[in-house]
Amino acid sequence: MTTDTSTVDPRTELVEIRAELDALRAQLAGDLPTSDLPSATRWLQRKVWRQAAALDVLNRRVVSQRFVLRTLDGLGRSLSAEEYGTARAAVADAQLRDRIAVI
Repeated sequence: MTTDTSTVDPRTELVEIRAELDALRAQLAGDLPTSDLPSATRWLQRKVWRQAAALDVLNRRVVSQRFVLRTLDGLGRSLSAEEYGTARAAVADAQLRDRIAVI
């Protein structure tokens, strides 16, 4: 398995942070009309959902890599795709098995 490190465009991140800061300042100052408060809250909620999804993807990758390392340690050599699939299928915990990537 390869590790895929994705880079975030600094300008995109800066724009997002700036928008979040503006929304929070407006909420704290009470400058938002009541109709804008829910939209600012929804925007922040969507951001949290995006971050949660990204964290879930990262967690799945970590779980898969730990699984591969444990399996390799047990075998003392590399896995073929067939061996990987067989080892994945042997995981008793269905929830954990679903988190291990299929290759």
